[in-house]
Amino acid sequence: MLFDTHCHLNFPDFDSDRSEVVRRARDNGVVEILVVGTDPSGNRKAIEVAGEFGLRAALGFHPGHAEEAEPDLAEFRRALADPRVVAIGEIGLDYHYQVDRDKQAAVFRRMLDLAVEAGRPVIVHSREAAGPTLAALATAGVKRGVWHCFSGDVRLAGQVLELGLEISFTANLTYRRNEALREVARQVPLERLLLETDAPFLPPEGKSGRRNEPAFLPALAGALAEIKGVRPEAVAETTFEAGRRLFRNGRFDKDTSEV
Repeated sequence: MLFDTHCHLNFPDFDSDRSEVVRRARDNGVVEILVVGTDPSGNRKAIEVAGEFGLRAALGFHPGHAEEAEPDLAEFRRALADPRVVAIGEIGLDYHYQVDRDKQAAVFRRMLDLAVEAGRPVIVHSREAAGPTLAALATAGVKRGVWHCFSGDVRLAGQVLELGLEISFTANLTYRRNEALREVARQVPLERLLLETDAPFLPPEGKSGRRNEPAFLPALAGALAEIKGVRPEAVAETTFEAGRRLFRNGRFDKDTSEV
């Protein structure tokens, strides 16, 4: 069994065939899927999709949408009470985007404080902003979460793990040119790793130009197994349990993968 711990089935890219995408995922052993919001409308859609298909949802504000966060905070707090919502994210800092950095930082701090208050894990997005992201996490006292779509070096991986967060790889790990990232994967303990597609983005090697989807997650599991020198089943089992531990927040009294 596999757990896609970060995908965007709430995006319009899946409006025409969402049911088929979920069916293909389950046919390929992906029995847990976390649908991740990035803005107010996407958060609402994440809850809707999670409810329709028996999935889990995370609510957040991508730093590229930081300017949309403030008027939605009251709704955001109410939405956290939904039993399908198991995490806050994705949230973070992205200096690649031309969005006011002070505004990004203010929204990130507010979301981190809310996560600590609510006892929810966080899903962290960071691009070209590793230092400020680490500092914000440490200041807020966040102890549970995942650094999603990790693309940093071994040193950054160590800092993330030291904070208590997990590391998640996407299919960029399957790209043959990405040996530096594979070296990071070799050195991070398997029990601290999660798998994600970040669908519809970042399709695996050999599927360039296609929309990514959860059914492609076995390709990433296979690549990680080769890197680690273990059986794919070991990767599936270990990362599945790591994902379930992180995102089971006490609100689930039955296995949503069976819905």
